[in-house]
Amino acid sequence: MHKAKLSVGIIDLKINNIFSVYRACLKAGFKTEIIDIKKTSYNYDIVILPGVGAFKSGMDFIKKNNIHHKLCDYLVKPNSFIYGICLGMQLLFDQSNEFVEMNGLKLIEGRVTKFNRVKKNITHLGWNKFKIKEKNLRTNFKKFENNLFYFVHSYYVMPNDKKNIFASTKYGNVNFCSIVKKSNILGTQFHPEKSGPIGVEFLKNLKKFKT
Repeated sequence: MHKAKLSVGIIDLKINNIFSVYRACLKAGFKTEIIDIKKTSYNYDIVILPGVGAFKSGMDFIKKNNIHHKLCDYLVKPNSFIYGICLGMQLLFDQSNEFVEMNGLKLIEGRVTKFNRVKKNITHLGWNKFKIKEKNLRTNFKKFENNLFYFVHSYYVMPNDKKNIFASTKYGNVNFCSIVKKSNILGTQFHPEKSGPIGVEFLKNLKKFKT
């Protein structure tokens, strides 16, 4: 008997091309759809919040379309799981100082700040690795440590609770949180959908983060 495919809903913030995320999820074997903005509730195994662009643009769209309340209602459902990618990860936090101080979704305590003292270009662009925190070195995830994933960002997250830092990445003189995990919420600063086969493999393992 074949196992039922995991259902994945992707939130479209209208500030980036989400079809690369959609295609990567299909390759990962998920039953995937882009969430209709008029949908009043989410009933998926995984809800993905992707994003490229400005924090304010993302939050303005979220507020306008009541997405925050839909996500909060979804999170209390059994077996719910939210995965934020790049800007989508940053939006999960309390605040960002990108251009102006602005509140985020406040699902993870902490803030988003700029690479303003990096001994390199401000924008972290290209391929890099992450290092999983010692307590998280389970067989399921160790295999990803020696692989390159694609990053493009000038801001990074700073969780208040260091226990929420699942993995970190070194850029210049900054060691920043590149994977955050809190209960049934996961975020990655890198783009699995732009990282080739290893990115698709990472998506396939999302269900293991749910346990």
